[in-house]
Amino acid sequence: MNNMDWQYWNCFLAVAEHGSVNSAATHLRVSQPTLSRKLLAMEKELGHSLFDRSTRGLTLTEFGASLIDESRQMEQSANRLERLVRGQEQQLGGRIRLSANEVIALHYLPKILPAFLDTYPQLSVELEVSNQTSSLDKRDADVAIRMFPPTQLDLVSRRLFDISLGFYASSGFLDRYGTPTSLKEIFNQRVLGFDRDQQMVVGAGEMGLEISNEEFLFRCDYMPIQIALCANGGGIAVTHELVAEAHGLVRLCSEVELPKLPVFLVCHRDVQHNRAIRVMMDFLGSNLSDVAD
Repeated sequence: MNNMDWQYWNCFLAVAEHGSVNSAATHLRVSQPTLSRKLLAMEKELGHSLFDRSTRGLTLTEFGASLIDESRQMEQSANRLERLVRGQEQQLGGRIRLSANEVIALHYLPKILPAFLDTYPQLSVELEVSNQTSSLDKRDADVAIRMFPPTQLDLVSRRLFDISLGFYASSGFLDRYGTPTSLKEIFNQRVLGFDRDQQMVVGAGEMGLEISNEEFLFRCDYMPIQIALCANGGGIAVTHELVAEAHGLVRLCSEVELPKLPVFLVCHRDVQHNRAIRVMMDFLGSNLSDVAD
């Protein structure tokens, strides 16, 4: 076998981890036909099939499975080399990829990012909006805003502030259904909950309440929809105090203390001295807290 380009192994890993060419192509930001051609070319070069193909997707063959561990080690080395090179860049230019969850991206960042873009017009900013944790190892993002402390030793983090949470509803909803005065009464009304996400179930359990997502009369994992529905009289939502006030929502059972959400600014230690990333970290650290006040 000739020396094979790392990109082929990268394609192989993406398909193995996502289970389909379409999903892997989306992750790699290439077209499905391009990825299919690379996969077929790789199998031809190796002289073995890497995947069994069926209507349910792709599964690794025994031969393909035997290559996974070494391919992942290769991926880790390639990603680390890329991060180390990125970490040495001192020019204030190029691309920065920022990751944030839906509520932060929609209700906090628009208030401050215009100033960043005006101050640093030579920088290109990509914003990844997802409630899923982006991989800083694989450079899915350069900088991440997270609501939990990082546990990886390779990550550098800074705790910025805590976000107050509460149960909220619109005055119109309360006029129609009455104002609950206890947690039990809140959950006897129409609480807007999650579908697959378990965070509300876990949070309720910590407060001594046993609930499941199936009990919610409206379920959606996209939090901005929950907030918008709540603002339009659709039910009771758990959300940020700042967001609730912006929508004119009414706080329910204010004596109930919900755990606060800590906000962390995170990057990989290999890129912490990159000038552009440092500028972004400093800007967010100085300005995000002002939005929350």
